[in-house]
Amino acid sequence: MGVEYRQTPNILNIEDLEQRRVRLEEHRARLREVFGAFRHTCQVATVHGLSTRAIDACNGVSAASRAVYMGLGDITEGIRDPSAFYSALDDYWTAVYELGEAVRLEEP
Repeated sequence: MGVEYRQTPNILNIEDLEQRRVRLEEHRARLREVFGAFRHTCQVATVHGLSTRAIDACNGVSAASRAVYMGLGDITEGIRDPSAFYSALDDYWTAVYELGEAVRLEEP
């Protein structure tokens, strides 16, 4: 998901509001496409996680990704300012980091 999120700032910088809305809708469609594989990876990690910390961290990444997606929907509809994306993205990357830490601490 992070690879896709890296494309978002260019879209948010489009000054023409209608063009930005169209591009965000297309971008969200692409996010829905890649979410299937992402969700599967999270499910596998949750099933095979050895610790509660790793499972919780995986669920945290999934929740943070959903927050980014939903926030982009609000931005697309003009409910939220585009700057809200960056806060949600920071939360996503924090969750990814926490997952990495939890996995490294897993016992073999």
